[in-house]
Amino acid sequence: MLDRFDDLPTITPERSPIGILREMLRHIQTNNWHGVPLSFVIQSAGFAFSPEFRDNSEFASIRSFLLKELDASTRSGFINPMVRVYMESFDPAARQTHELAAALQRNRARIGPHWQDLISHIPDLFDPRTAPETIAAQMDTMDDPWHGLRAMGLRQPHAPGLMDFAHLAFVRRIAPRLRQKREINRLLDWLRPDGQALRQTGAGAAINALLVPWRQKRPPKEIASLLTDHLTEFYGHPKASRHPVWNEVDPELEKTFLLWLMRADFRFLFQILAEVEHGHMWSDREEFWETMLEQESVDELWVAFNEEGYHTALEKLPSNTREDSLRFGRQTGEKDKSLLLMRIGKKIVIEGTYNFKLHIFDADAPGTPQLYKARYDVADIRRRSCLDSFAHLGDWQSRAHRSVLS
Repeated sequence: MLDRFDDLPTITPERSPIGILREMLRHIQTNNWHGVPLSFVIQSAGFAFSPEFRDNSEFASIRSFLLKELDASTRSGFINPMVRVYMESFDPAARQTHELAAALQRNRARIGPHWQDLISHIPDLFDPRTAPETIAAQMDTMDDPWHGLRAMGLRQPHAPGLMDFAHLAFVRRIAPRLRQKREINRLLDWLRPDGQALRQTGAGAAINALLVPWRQKRPPKEIASLLTDHLTEFYGHPKASRHPVWNEVDPELEKTFLLWLMRADFRFLFQILAEVEHGHMWSDREEFWETMLEQESVDELWVAFNEEGYHTALEKLPSNTREDSLRFGRQTGEKDKSLLLMRIGKKIVIEGTYNFKLHIFDADAPGTPQLYKARYDVADIRRRSCLDSFAHLGDWQSRAHRSVLS
C-alpha cells in the first residue's frame, strides 16, 4: 500500500488534527491514495496515537491500518517516523502504546541505522513496561545525562512521551543522593542543559526531590544558594513570578524554599547596599531584622532597590533571565532610598535606607502596599494610612518588636 503514496504533497488537507484524521479515514475507506504524501500519513499517525485521540473509537481503523502497514512496509520513510510516533505518544498504561511497540518490535530489523544506534543501547526500547527504567538507569551512569543521551542516538532527550516517564524514573533513582552537590548539579543540568530549552514536564517532581533532603535540616549555605539561584532562574520566584511548575511542588517544601530565598534576598540586599549606598544608616536595622528572620518570625520578604542599586543587582543575575525574571523590585521615587518589605503575621512592615521611617501596616487593610511588586515610590508609601510609623531613634527596636508582633 505504501508504494502508492507520493513523496511530495499534491493535496492540501485540513489543518486541524480532527480534520486531518477524518481526511485519513476517507483515504482508507475509499482506498484512494493518489496524490497523498507520506508526510500526511505520518502526521495522521501522530494524531491517531496521541493521548488526545488514541481512545477515540472513530479513529480505531486508522491505528489498525498503520499497524498493518508496519508489518507490510519496507519504506524507511514510513517505519522510522513511526518510532518517533511511538516514543512521543508513549504511555505504559495505554493499550495503543503496547500495540505500536509490538509492531515495531516485530519489524525492528527494518528500522533505519539512526534508531538502531539507540536500540543497541536500549534493547528493550519497544517494551513499554521496562523502557523508561532502562533509560533512567543509563542516565544514572552519565555525568551529563542530556548530552549522554544525545550521544546514544536520542536526538531530543526532553521530547514528550517516553522521556517524560524516563525523567520521572531518573528523578526517583537520583533522589536518595540529592544531599551531594555533584548529584544536585547533575539534576539541575538535566533540567536545563547549557544552551538548551528548560524542561517543563515533570519539573515539579524534580524540585520536590531536590528539596526533600532538607525538610528537617537546613542545608549548608553553598547548597541553599545553589538551589535558590538555579530554581528561581529556571522557574521564577514562587511568589513574584510564579511558574506553573510550582503548583506541583509540596506546599511545605515550597515554604521551606521560600525561607531560604528570604535569607538569600536579605543578604543580597546588604551586598548591594554595601556597593552603592555607603553610609545608608542601616547597620542596626540589619542586625534587628536578621534576628527576626533567623527566628522565623518573618513570613515573606521582598526587596526594592533604588535606581543605582537596581541596575547593580540586575547585573548579578544570569544574563538570560534579566528581562523575564522578577527577583526584586525598583524604588523609583527618591533616588537614595532602597526598601525592605516584609509580611510578619498580619502586618506589612516596610524599612528603608537613610532617614526613611519604619512603617507598619495592617496587611488586610485597603491601600496597604503589597509585596512582590515591580515598582514602589517612597512618597506613595508615606501617604498611605498605617498602624505605626517612627524613626530609628533610641530604643526603636523595642517599639518595633511590640508593634510588629502585637
